[in-house]
Parts: sequence; structure tokens; C-alpha cells
Amino acid sequence: MRLKDKVAIVTGSGRGIGRDIALAYAREGAHIVVSDVDPKTAQATAADAAKISAKSLSLPADVSKLEDINKLIDGTIRQFGRIDIIVNNAMKIVPGKLEELPEQAWDTTMNIGLKGAFLVSQAAARHMIKQKSGCIVNIASVAGLFPCNWAGSYSVVKAGLLMLTKLQAIEWAPYGIRANAITPGYIRTPGTEGMYADPEIYEGRRKGVPMGRVGSGDDITGVAIFLASEDSQYTTGSVVGADGGQAVGYFLSVPGRRFSGGRID
Repeated sequence: MRLKDKVAIVTGSGRGIGRDIALAYAREGAHIVVSDVDPKTAQATAADAAKISAKSLSLPADVSKLEDINKLIDGTIRQFGRIDIIVNNAMKIVPGKLEELPEQAWDTTMNIGLKGAFLVSQAAARHMIKQKSGCIVNIASVAGLFPCNWAGSYSVVKAGLLMLTKLQAIEWAPYGIRANAITPGYIRTPGTEGMYADPEIYEGRRKGVPMGRVGSGDDITGVAIFLASEDSQYTTGSVVGADGGQAVGYFLSVPGRRFSGGRID
């Protein structure tokens, strides 16, 4: 077990990628603190983690609110006495065209996805600095590498999260704290199922991935385990893609004939 007795907080882990990571960490022996804005889904994930791991705890929180974050961190310390891993996964996309996007919509995504990640990491790092060890895994997106149109501030948030990761890495490395980011591509989750259930949408996106398929939560959890474990003990400030080659497959989506094997098809 690569995370035996480590204490991991996973935000936004009531469902989707966050839930998958929380349960994967539990299988690797970690004690899991499940945090989500929805208490019911947080409790459900914690209950499932408890069936796997020795200890789990549900601490619902809205990571856009500092008061909730302080309760999350303080509750974890009271229960376990330490924090070893933070996974910043909580996110809410409020879509819209830039010229029509309300300020509140911009702020909602920004406050949860970027400000929230900063505040959660900051509060946890104060304890990690004292213990001279810790690990932060930020769940970014290929949308942080390329603009995702009509998704409000989503791309801006994910791009900012990548830079936050690098800043955390360089400032906190002297304290034994590592920070890395994962950039998932197209991932099928309960939150995106309504979209991928449309065969036309699914096929269109699948064709844009060099590996020829839309990913699942299992395609993210292995990377998340690696970055949280001692297997990556000398890795910090890195951005690890989990996208089936999507980020490097730009020319697959360019219309027209392709150059292949010394000839133009």
C-alpha cells in the first residue's frame, strides 16, 4: 500500500473524479477526509471509503468560504493530528459567453476552483510546514492549456491553478512539501454523463483524442496515487497530463488531408 496511514483531504469528492480519487487513496491505505458542498454525497463517499480504509471522515465544506475551510482543516487535525495530502478538486463551471457572462458567474467558478484551492492549500500548508512534509495534488484540466470557449472563467481558473501549483512547489519545497497538477482531458463522470450520452457528442470528442476514447475516473486515479506517494518523492512543480494525448493531438482536429508515412493521405 503506497499511502498507508497517510491522511488525505479530497475536496469535491462527493462524486466524479474526486470520489474516484478518494476511494483509490483508501485502497492504498490512506485515511480519507471527504469534503464536498453536498453533505449527502460527502457522507456516501466517506461511508464507502470506510469499508476500504481503517478511518474516514466526512467534513462538508464550501471551499469558496474561508470559515468552511478552517472548519475542514481544524476538524481533520482534531481527528487525525496531521495532514499529509491535499487534493484540490472542487469545481463549479458556470458556462456562458464572455460578453454575456454575469459577474457572479465569473466569481463563482473563480472562487471555488482557484481561490478555494489557494485557501485550502494555505491552511493545510501551515500544518505541513510544521511537520516538514506534505503533498498537494491540484486537479487542473487541458482547458488550462487551451481556451475552452463558452465556459465562463473555467479556462482562466485552470490556467491559474497550474501557475499556483508551480508557486506552491517553489515556495514550499524547503519544508518538504511537494505540489503537482494533473490535467485531465475528456472524462466521463456523473456530471458529464448527460453530454456523453449523446452519441454525436461522444463520437466527436472521441475522435479528437489520439488514444481514440473518452477517459474515465480510473484514468486519473493512477496519476493521483503516483503524485501523492513516495514514488514521486523528487517530483514537484510538474504538470502531468491524463488526456489520452489530447493536448498534443492538435493536428488530429485540423481539417484536410494528413501527412503520414512519407505521403499525404
